[in-house]
Amino acid sequence: MRKTVTETEPAEGLVQRILQQYSDRPRGWRVMSTPRGEMLVIGPESAFQLKLIPLNPFEFTGAGIEIPNPSGVLSSIKSTPEFGLRALSDDDVKGLFDALSDPQGSRLSLDSIIKRAPLTPDDLNSVRASHFLSGPVLTRPELGSLGPDFLKTQLSLDSAADDIFRKRYPLRAGMYM
Repeated sequence: MRKTVTETEPAEGLVQRILQQYSDRPRGWRVMSTPRGEMLVIGPESAFQLKLIPLNPFEFTGAGIEIPNPSGVLSSIKSTPEFGLRALSDDDVKGLFDALSDPQGSRLSLDSIIKRAPLTPDDLNSVRASHFLSGPVLTRPELGSLGPDFLKTQLSLDSAADDIFRKRYPLRAGMYM
């Protein structure tokens, strides 16, 4: 059961807060998404539930909430591999391609890459790597299936995201009415 949920707020500001917290402490993050634009981002100290509406491949709008002191279902999700940005060597990339074509014969273990310490976005410029692995991102059909609290919050976020979209982008929103 979740303890306290903050008020709904625009996703753009919430995502900036998530990125700042990730930059400060890149270990212990989990990310779950749905095909409907729902996201659950679990950090070391709090979690965030969002509804994102894509505007183009690089921009979005929407709404979200912060869940301080996550527990219950969120605690069980923390047993999954942690999300992060990891530098890959050319040998790692070759090993990943080999693993895709011959999973049993590959010497590369994806597990060994996932266990590497994640980088912060600021670290990306100082690391001498030409490839990076992002993830893992868990996927499920909808976040509401995690429990009644998630369903209630998701319905509220759906409505708030729609309101924000219609207010900020009335001409685009008009195409969907």
